[in-house]
Amino acid sequence: MIIVGEKLNSSIPRTLAALQAWDTETLVSLIEFQQLEGAQYLDLNTAMCEQREQELLIQLVQLVQEHSSCGIMLDSTSVQVLSAAAAHVKGRPLIFNSLTLSDRFEPVCQLAREYGAGVVALPIDAAMPHELKARCDAVDTLIDRLRGNGIPDDNIYLDALVETLATDTQSARCTLDTIRYTREHYPQVHCICGVSNISFGLPKRSLINSAFLTMAMYCGLDSAILDPTSISVQDTLAAAAAVCGQDEYCMEYITYIRETKDN
Repeated sequence: MIIVGEKLNSSIPRTLAALQAWDTETLVSLIEFQQLEGAQYLDLNTAMCEQREQELLIQLVQLVQEHSSCGIMLDSTSVQVLSAAAAHVKGRPLIFNSLTLSDRFEPVCQLAREYGAGVVALPIDAAMPHELKARCDAVDTLIDRLRGNGIPDDNIYLDALVETLATDTQSARCTLDTIRYTREHYPQVHCICGVSNISFGLPKRSLINSAFLTMAMYCGLDSAILDPTSISVQDTLAAAAAVCGQDEYCMEYITYIRETKDN
């Protein structure tokens, strides 16, 4: 499982405040703690800083490179911002987040080719497809176009489009079936999602997140944007890998339990 730490996103109030004040103590703590808890990539998003988005994203890239060995996921709706920040990524795996069939497709593909980077791709055209067939059709079209633009399958991170259960009780099933479809038809393509979106607006969110993450891993999810510092997420990742048959003789799970203080 490729873990992308979500804590350096300006949509999080504490992170936004730290970015706006350029509170390096808080930001470095978020960087180091996420890596310590298993993040292989860090998602960097400064969009809520508005006019300072590009300036602060570049500074954040530099701070991450000074204080971790994690790969970098650049998260912006602005191609200009993505391009400017990418120029400052040195010697790290890089993923651009994101493109759709109708938005930023060609320029983000060009950036991905230039840097040999991954790209988070959302199967959305004019509107979000809510029915499974429409979503799978969009997956087919999207991957075909990405291939045609020189993006190899193992650099594609197909976003399975997680929508909250609070407004659509079938949303998790549609996402899980999208993951299963992608894994069966495009085995080298990565399946990714923002796990916590599933529980937005609901109480005891960690319970929903844990159930969804386990099922998604069984269906073929191999990368996720989540909070690696959360104990419930750590527990779920360890247990789900064992249940899904991804942990031979459950040795990683046993080691995790032995090393967990509150076992």
